[in-house]
Amino acid sequence: MYEVELWYFKDSGKFYSEGKYITDKEYLHEIFEEIKLMLFNGNRPGLVHGSDGFHVLVRVPTHPNNYPKLFIGGG
Repeated sequence: MYEVELWYFKDSGKFYSEGKYITDKEYLHEIFEEIKLMLFNGNRPGLVHGSDGFHVLVRVPTHPNNYPKLFIGGG
């Protein structure tokens, strides 16, 4: 299990908020796909459900192969 960090940015690039959740996915590509589906469904940890229009930077700092991923426009 890994803790996933999500950082939300406005279109202007200004930091807005952050959120975290725990995943049971093992591989980064599975985690990123899980996040993509969450964002598509309006589930954004750390924000009100249904919030939209944010760019989301994702990190999984304790994963041995961690690298950041940016979702443009929130999904």
